[in-house]
Amino acid sequence: MAAEEPQEVHSVVGALHLSVSYIASAPLGPGELISRFSWRVASADPHLPGTLFDDHLHEVADRELSARDGLRALAGLLVEAGEGFFSQDPGTMELPLWLSAMAARHLNDLKMVALTGVTPAEMVTVGIPADRLLLAVEVAREALHAETQMSGPGVFDTNTLAALQRFAARADRDVAVPDPGDPLGPPLYEGPASEAHQRLSPGRYQAHLRHHPGQRLVVIVARSELSGGPMAASFTRLRPTGRPRTPPTNGPGASSDTPHQPRSPRQSGGWTPRPPTAPPDSGADPLAPGL
Repeated sequence: MAAEEPQEVHSVVGALHLSVSYIASAPLGPGELISRFSWRVASADPHLPGTLFDDHLHEVADRELSARDGLRALAGLLVEAGEGFFSQDPGTMELPLWLSAMAARHLNDLKMVALTGVTPAEMVTVGIPADRLLLAVEVAREALHAETQMSGPGVFDTNTLAALQRFAARADRDVAVPDPGDPLGPPLYEGPASEAHQRLSPGRYQAHLRHHPGQRLVVIVARSELSGGPMAASFTRLRPTGRPRTPPTNGPGASSDTPHQPRSPRQSGGWTPRPPTAPPDSGADPLAPGL
């Protein structure tokens, strides 16, 4: 695990308090490492109290995982427990009834933690790991789309909904992507950031607000981890993640300024059209690393 990564992470999902500690990693096979974590989940709900812990959570990957990756794995276990809570066969539950019930109650937030490593509220207070930003954008867009389809009370409270709307809106600003080989010539792309994949090859591009060249942005084009199709989004700044550079491409938007290839996807699913989002304002971005 990288030296700057914390050995232990904590997350509060509703009345559930999650803690995960990184223990060790070891080679498993060619190009594979197995990482081990210990975890603890406690419920602060007075009607469904409980505490459960274990030190045998294992995950296999092509790299040494971090405690944040372990948190995502734990949230995935809880998502399975929450979905299984409604099963007609209670004997299939692998976790205690109280925990399965709590997981079912907070299923949407746990799904976001499983995908991104942070809760919707933590988007602002903690920030999202740089290599999960695109996925976080798509999760936010899908969550907002689901919210618009509901006829009764929504899934999210007012503050969470507002945070998701701001997050999605800032990822879809009106941008211009200059051609590095001809900065004064026509841009490689102009328009909504969410549609940049229609003109640009996968990669990372220096950009700016379409009518405000002084407002620097980064546009990332990559394959969606949810749908497997192309997607794009804009960000104010990104933390370095040590991703290798990609070889030059011959697709649209290719240039001598070789973009960084975002992390390759591992999930697929149905494509969800981008939901309507609140118009971006001119204020500062949330206090979240990478945004």
